[in-house]
Amino acid sequence: MNIFTLDFGKGPEVCLGKGKTIYQFVDREHKPENTIDLIRNYSHYLEQDLAEIPRKYSYCPPLVPGQMFLPARNFRSHSEESGTQPPENPYFFMKTAGALVPHHGSAILPRGVTRLDYEGEIGIIIGKRGKYISAGEAGDYIFGYTVLDDVSIRDFQTQSQKGYGMDWVLGKNGDGCMPIGPHIVPKEDAGEFRFTIETFVNEKLKQHGSTDDMIFSPEQLIARLSNTITLREGDLVSTGTPAGVAEYSSKEYLKPGDSIEISVKGIGTLKHSIVADQ
Repeated sequence: MNIFTLDFGKGPEVCLGKGKTIYQFVDREHKPENTIDLIRNYSHYLEQDLAEIPRKYSYCPPLVPGQMFLPARNFRSHSEESGTQPPENPYFFMKTAGALVPHHGSAILPRGVTRLDYEGEIGIIIGKRGKYISAGEAGDYIFGYTVLDDVSIRDFQTQSQKGYGMDWVLGKNGDGCMPIGPHIVPKEDAGEFRFTIETFVNEKLKQHGSTDDMIFSPEQLIARLSNTITLREGDLVSTGTPAGVAEYSSKEYLKPGDSIEISVKGIGTLKHSIVADQ
């Protein structure tokens, strides 16, 4: 079962998908308020009657997380291509809701930027509230997975200031700099956490990496964050990205009109484009 958020012309609505068919909840008064409500009461909503969607719709981000944490250089191959040593502990930055873009949406190239980059990743969705979680029990806190593109503005990200490091805020949080979707796949439907991430730009393969290459596992990432932060239903923790980003390989950065596709077999395929800011 896949979880979508769709717009039929009256605002976002949570729907369920099975195979190529998408369903709405029949009871309109007691349908999920949003994806986080569905996650909190998943078994209850699975018992409700569903009806096949008969009309056109547009995609919305499958959820709007309260918190989004992304680890820097969490794939060995990406660490190697960037010429840095793997971190001793997970090293995170955050993204804001303003960066979210749905499946078939557009990431925005800011004025004057020439080094807009792609980073195909898996988003791990938290399923229940917790703090001080051990790596051994962290798997119980995972609800499911989605696909995302950690679009990065290298022009700003790499503008380090002495004693302060890189600019993670401007380099990672531009408008539309986190396409996500098309849906969420619950953990039990996705199977074992062994996935391949592939990123295509204009149908040309740019990234091909396995989660076996991750330095820190999803459980280790969750455990590390929970040392000081309460994780809640619907929060997102990403995997990091494999090698092949433009900054450290081809230097073929994203430009208006480009078509990006990030495919993770067993989870889904996210598609988005690039548009210039006005």
